Amino acid sequence: MKASTIRACGAMIMLGGFAWAYGWLQAGVMPEGVNDQIEIWTSGVFQLGLVALLATMRATDATGTTRPARFVLNAEIVAVALAIAWTVPFLFDANRPHTGILVVLDAFWPLSMMGLIAVGVFVVRARVWPHAARYLPLVASLLLPLDILLMAVGAGEWSQIVVRSVYLSMTYGLLGIAVMRHIAASAETAGDTQPTVGRGAASG
Repeated sequence: MKASTIRACGAMIMLGGFAWAYGWLQAGVMPEGVNDQIEIWTSGVFQLGLVALLATMRATDATGTTRPARFVLNAEIVAVALAIAWTVPFLFDANRPHTGILVVLDAFWPLSMMGLIAVGVFVVRARVWPHAARYLPLVASLLLPLDILLMAVGAGEWSQIVVRSVYLSMTYGLLGIAVMRHIAASAETAGDTQPTVGRGAASG
């Protein structure tokens, strides 16, 4: 993957975070079981950002080169792909009947979000990405635990939306910037697709 492509992926990551945060804020508090069309579309943009993130990670061996590391990354790629498969039909009808295969695919939304945590842990352990960037995927992946925490402490629905939106836009915004600046720069320095900073611990 060329440095210019990595920069484009970083921009997509940042756009995805901003877009979905906007989708939540503009939808506001929705009745149970009702979807907002704009929020569905912006969630699709966020998912494309995840595709860009995972593609960058795979091209740079961000999770390391061990078998478990490759398995976790590939499993997350599959989970995100299946979550996108759920999103596509809802792009045209946000409140279509939720039956059949869509019920199964819906499970991959939370599964893909939880999988990001495992991927983030492997990125930290691998120490392939530069120090400033390697922790951001894990921090960004904590959106789902944050959501659970907000519900556990009894935060109001609007408060949950605002906190989630701010967290999402900030973490994925910073992650996108880090990919554009640090990961792309490392790729340019190395002269190939793999950043060399911290490479000696890639198998850890």
